[in-house]
Amino acid sequence: MIERLLVANRGEIARRVFRTCRELGIGTVAVFSDADASAPHVAEADRAVRLGAPLSYLDPALVVDAARRAGADAVHPGYGFLSENAAFARAVLDAGLTWIGPSPEAVAAMGSKIEAKALMAEAGVPVLPTFPIGPGGLAEELTRQLPEVETPLLIKASAGGGGRGMRVVRDPADLPAAVEAAHREALAAFGDGTLFAEPLLEGARHIEVQILADAHGTVWALGERECSIQRRHQKVIEEAPSPAVTPELRRELCEAAIRAARAIGYVGAGTVEFLLAAGGGFHFLEMNTRLQVEHPVTEAVYGVDLVRLQIEVAEGVQLAALPPSPVGHAIEARLYAEDADGRPQTGVLHRFEVPGVDGEFALGARLRLDSGVVSGAEVGVHYDPMLAKVVAYAQTRGQAARRLAGALARARVHGLTTNRDLLVTVLRHPEFLSGALDTGFLDRHPSTAPLAGPEAVRLSALAAAVAAAEGRRAAAPVLGGLPTGWRNVPSRPQRAVFETEAGERLEIAYRFTRDGLRAEGFDGVALVSAAPDAVVLEEEGVRHTFDVAAYPGVVHVDSPLGPVRLTPVDRLPEPVEQVAPGSLLAPMPGTVLRVEVAPGDTVTAGQPVVVLEAMKMEHRIVSNASGAVSALNVAPGRQVEAGAVLAVIEEG
Repeated sequence: MIERLLVANRGEIARRVFRTCRELGIGTVAVFSDADASAPHVAEADRAVRLGAPLSYLDPALVVDAARRAGADAVHPGYGFLSENAAFARAVLDAGLTWIGPSPEAVAAMGSKIEAKALMAEAGVPVLPTFPIGPGGLAEELTRQLPEVETPLLIKASAGGGGRGMRVVRDPADLPAAVEAAHREALAAFGDGTLFAEPLLEGARHIEVQILADAHGTVWALGERECSIQRRHQKVIEEAPSPAVTPELRRELCEAAIRAARAIGYVGAGTVEFLLAAGGGFHFLEMNTRLQVEHPVTEAVYGVDLVRLQIEVAEGVQLAALPPSPVGHAIEARLYAEDADGRPQTGVLHRFEVPGVDGEFALGARLRLDSGVVSGAEVGVHYDPMLAKVVAYAQTRGQAARRLAGALARARVHGLTTNRDLLVTVLRHPEFLSGALDTGFLDRHPSTAPLAGPEAVRLSALAAAVAAAEGRRAAAPVLGGLPTGWRNVPSRPQRAVFETEAGERLEIAYRFTRDGLRAEGFDGVALVSAAPDAVVLEEEGVRHTFDVAAYPGVVHVDSPLGPVRLTPVDRLPEPVEQVAPGSLLAPMPGTVLRVEVAPGDTVTAGQPVVVLEAMKMEHRIVSNASGAVSALNVAPGRQVEAGAVLAVIEEG
């Protein structure tokens, strides 16, 4: 029996495993890098061991030594990092520890997507044609294999996933650049730049089957998950079951997944991923030899604790002959710290609350939150920008979607820009609700419109100005006891200036009179009540309540009209360093990978100038105008902060 378990991971997956361990009475051990010293998963473990530098999670020797020093007798890899590293699994076993996962041989068999597809073809699982590209990552290798390169193609990393090392090629002329970029990204993310290409199936769905196998020959297939809502090949919204899968197709998918597991003698939890073509046929994509990020939707529908089952299988328990039956529908949304263009965001998460949650990591919950952060957490540049997963469960798909959208819309997420508005927009989109999904959904509907419309933003800005005035009044030693709106003589308008996330400047001019609030441009708007953190406004007989939270340099206003983030602007700001016109600024902290131009070069609007690496992804910084490169301030390998001037383009 396992007594003390180390989770070789961080964030929400570490916290998720700890939750089950507490229920089972198993002691817990966290590992942490210097960047994670104050992370929630560290505080929640019974014991914690420092590893060192931010990338130390990837060092098998450090993790195994941490288990030994903390007295752990088992290791759970979570997902990402070393979770699909066969050498790490072997090192854990060689140290005399219990490995919560499949055998090193099974991990190795599925570790290369190229070899995995060959194995699956032998096992009778449908696969797409595959064209390997060698470790050198040279496009010429692919073009030699294909006399005429047929497009569209999808270039993929053989050693990993998550959208890293993946490029779509629609024009054969773009193949060399796409392969080189994918090779660099795969090498940085997985330490292996081996690539392959396969036909890009337009209009296909991403469907995966959860499997669980014991050491006694029993293999469960716990239905399918729909993972087609993707951004940059990274899953954003997942659900179970899929609205497109019929009982007959489900049977075929599950049988194929079980054949895949048996072909490699699989033991433990894993996921077999398929592409479901628009015409109905399906093809093997890959097998993840670990727990998936989206495992909570399967837990909700099947009423199981997959982490508990992983632990019990590792302890030798035999599964029942048949798995439980599914009931209801579950949808999961991944909340990322990223801007409207998908660029990762860093900083302090001042407040993080999701109303209606039955409990963090709560099994059987109608609304479940799996998060790696808490209010006040610092989100840095070293790791994936996912903050949390929010999961809704209901009897029907429509009910689950409405519950999840409502919870996300009402969430208090302060301090960082997130993809929350995108998630809610998708969940409420008629095409999504109809079940008409495929992996190109967000390409067709790339809506970045905020939940709060222009009028909601104006009212929120007025509420923010009134709340600030109320805060000043409450703090004044003489006027603190006087009611809002009391004035002995007529006053000049007070003014507050804000900048919206869209870059719009709003100036609010208002005064308090004996007859109430008077604000310029807000005819018909009356003040019902005001406090430093809450304002009620009435517009044409309809009342709106605004919750206002002010932090250094930012104000968040939450209301049923939509969340609004405002930046206060001083009317007489301190002198600041002037940025030259045409400056290209770093949108996030990162490392300069490549500089695509030289001083004096002529560029066109949209042409790449600098490529940054942040959070293991490449980000192209393009010229916003046509002109000449008058200044170039960076070189490959240089670290830059957000807002740094990378280059200056002089229009001409």
